[in-house]
Amino acid sequence: MKRVLQELPSLDGGGIAKLLYEYYSQMEHDKIHFDFIIYSYYDEGIYEKPLREMGCNIYKLPLYKSNPKECTKKMEDIIGQGNYDVVHTHMGVMGYVIMRIAKKYNVPRRCMHSHIANEVTSKKSKFASFFRMMVARHYVTDKLACGQDAAIDMWGKTANENNEVFIMKNAVDTNLFKFNEEKRNQLRKTLALEDKLVLVIVGRLSSQKNYPFLFRTYKKVIEKRNDTVLLVIGRGMEEDSIKNLAKNMGLENSVRFLGVRNDVADVLNACDCFLLPSLYEGLPVVLIETQTNGLKAIVSDRVTTELAVTDLVEFLPISEDAVENWADKICSYRPLTMDMRKRYFKKIEQAGYDIISASKNMEDFYLKEPRS
Repeated sequence: MKRVLQELPSLDGGGIAKLLYEYYSQMEHDKIHFDFIIYSYYDEGIYEKPLREMGCNIYKLPLYKSNPKECTKKMEDIIGQGNYDVVHTHMGVMGYVIMRIAKKYNVPRRCMHSHIANEVTSKKSKFASFFRMMVARHYVTDKLACGQDAAIDMWGKTANENNEVFIMKNAVDTNLFKFNEEKRNQLRKTLALEDKLVLVIVGRLSSQKNYPFLFRTYKKVIEKRNDTVLLVIGRGMEEDSIKNLAKNMGLENSVRFLGVRNDVADVLNACDCFLLPSLYEGLPVVLIETQTNGLKAIVSDRVTTELAVTDLVEFLPISEDAVENWADKICSYRPLTMDMRKRYFKKIEQAGYDIISASKNMEDFYLKEPRS
């Protein structure tokens, strides 16, 4: 059995947590065992209990920024005693910390994973990231990314062209996310969404997702149409300020904050259009989910076009003067027929984003022997 230690921010509703949960659920646990290092963002993330029930150990550490000495000490204890074959970090350039420790304790395979592309940062942040990557490269044995753009962003164009980067696809359970008309009707009734144009965003309540732009856009939408509602699914460290922003803009009655949920697949059935005006992304899992569901998506042009494996995704700029364009696109929405929505999950399967085949590829990756 290969013992794999995964490092990520939390095991809540975020894309990486969900992805790892779905991958591990499909793997043969007599061949692969996952443990997790996460950080103290939440008391209990929604994937912690089900992963523990599958036999995973979950170690919750203090945030490195707030207490680097204690964080490092606990990380060394876990890795030093864990007899791991693989340490796999999903923390971006901050993964250099655990890569160094994994090398110190002779972990054979040390994997660093890029989930972000097109991030806009200050010169100071870019310099810090460059320095950390220079350190990390001395310890990493395996380079990974969620897609080509994310691979180039972290590892460079040459490494990507030379096939040095393993692409771990952000796959989904296509059977779970395929459109279900019966669930649509039930949920629209339960959530009082009948006769509404239902817009939705699924994402952390953070600056990355660009909620100020989203709310300005939505304010324009409700000036043009009075039959709309915006659902916000997720939570995050900036939740209070984002909720206050919606209230201060007079949107408290038409924006519904649903929190983190474990039935996102069901809720997507009830929606008509997905919105993602992110400042930057890697290859967001949620956009594979929405396409599987046959749900139209209007997305920031900062998001990689690599994920547009169907005709459902439209990319628009997010400059200040683009708000009107977003609002016009939303207001001119024409719903797909229910039969059309049911067909899209097959296109996702054909593009290689089905969790069953993708998890087998990842299982094979972990079972590989380290390079000599």
